[in-house]
Amino acid sequence: MTARAESLPTSAPAHPLLARWGMYLAERFPLVGYCLLIFSFYSSNQFLAHALTAPGEPMHYDFSSLLGALAVLGVFLHLRIFDDHKDYDEDCRHYPDRVLQQQIVTLRDLKWLLALVVAVEFFLAAWRGPGPFCAMLLVMAYSLLMLKEFFARDWLKQRFLLYASTHMMIVPLLAITVFSFATGRYPWQAPAWYWLYALVGFCVGFNWEVSRKIRSPEEEIEGVDTYTKRFGTYGAAYLVLVIRLIDTALVALVGIHLGLSGWFYTWLLVLFAVCLIGFFQYLFQTSPVTARRMQTYAGLYIVAFDLALALELGRKLGITFGGSFS
Repeated sequence: MTARAESLPTSAPAHPLLARWGMYLAERFPLVGYCLLIFSFYSSNQFLAHALTAPGEPMHYDFSSLLGALAVLGVFLHLRIFDDHKDYDEDCRHYPDRVLQQQIVTLRDLKWLLALVVAVEFFLAAWRGPGPFCAMLLVMAYSLLMLKEFFARDWLKQRFLLYASTHMMIVPLLAITVFSFATGRYPWQAPAWYWLYALVGFCVGFNWEVSRKIRSPEEEIEGVDTYTKRFGTYGAAYLVLVIRLIDTALVALVGIHLGLSGWFYTWLLVLFAVCLIGFFQYLFQTSPVTARRMQTYAGLYIVAFDLALALELGRKLGITFGGSFS
């Protein structure tokens, strides 16, 4: 804990540890939203893994699905805790009203929560087998590099797109972790088409990362970096549009390879149109409201495009439930 943190007044003793963790999660890691995200992300990647490694067989949820989804949820949480440690001093300056910055929950509290979460992740991976355990080791190693800013913090901070790109590479690694949980195989055994869909996850995550740091001019805060500061009020919005074109095209390629129906592509076009509406709203009516819509639409796309693939594969091949490891 930093000297600054120790000097701040603390209300932590007024609340039991579990209550403080609950307040932190409610603010920084809302479980309902993250569970929906994990369900869509896990379902699409698991079903794709089954479709590519066992062609023609029905999609299925089994006990490995539960283990894997909980493990991936844990990774998202440990990434959040890493970020809050990494950015603590900066957040104290710019977001003093947060639960952590008020010392309702402390960095030490979060370290205990982190230890619990990581232990659960590796326990679940080991239970599933050596393939998922190796995948989890890769994810942990990369997340530690992210925590240390790849030992080049100042250099990366000056290269905003590269900084974001290096951090978003965790998304393909999470997709490969789902592959290992779904099939029991090692990460490097994933087919090429699976890696392509993992790249889609990178693009979609990158799109959201840019979208969430778009601000109208009156919203900009001194000392807080945004894409609109870097690329201009509208340059950042055009960057979002370019990334959306790329990820939509890549998803369509995966769909063509799998022989999916026209409904899948119709749904992709609808999702793209919704994001395009948000783009034009921001372009012609720039305000804090339309800037936030860019993030909202990007977030909806993340969930909806994954669900679209999962539902289409389930419709085409059927879905079964129950059973032990595949």
